[in-house]
Amino acid sequence: MKKYIIVLFAFLFLSNTGFTQNADSLYRLTAYGGFGYVRNISSFDYEFPGLNKNGLLGNIKIMWEPEYLIHGGIEVGRSDIYSVDQSNIPTDSGSTNLQTDLYSWTFMFVFSMSPISNLEINAGTGWVFNTVNNTAFNEESTSTEAGSVFLVSAAYYYPISEKLKAGAEIRFMHLPKYDDQTLAIQLSIAYTFLEY
Repeated sequence: MKKYIIVLFAFLFLSNTGFTQNADSLYRLTAYGGFGYVRNISSFDYEFPGLNKNGLLGNIKIMWEPEYLIHGGIEVGRSDIYSVDQSNIPTDSGSTNLQTDLYSWTFMFVFSMSPISNLEINAGTGWVFNTVNNTAFNEESTSTEAGSVFLVSAAYYYPISEKLKAGAEIRFMHLPKYDDQTLAIQLSIAYTFLEY
């Protein structure tokens, strides 16, 4: 986790030593929403039959965009991590089907900069709550554990109007708790709802 904090502070330092936006630019609050495809790119010691590394993710964030190059905000999201679906597993109590789903809820502080027009580079860190749902012998069990999360992403947005833009984002996320790493691509929309 320490190396990710160093990367984040380096990102902030380089951003603050960069250029500012035009002096007449306003302070803005912009809401972002995204939805897309995610894949767990971690190496598993043993890949269970029925292991599915693919899933969906969605997130929303609010960014404060001052006159400086760097922006900051908060993001809340949900992402599938992996699932396992096995049939007819022999046990001492007879055979059963096993279904396991692991997904995460993330709460992050995110920082962003735009080195060129319409391109945004993001880095963030925060907390993640990993939830495991297990179903076996027609009984369900759920457990949740907290951990840390680190995010790096790049997004390109096309302006639709003065306040609305749409685009796509590539996201890499690392969850040290289980050493899971995910790579995602999502469609995203942004709307500036306040200027002052």
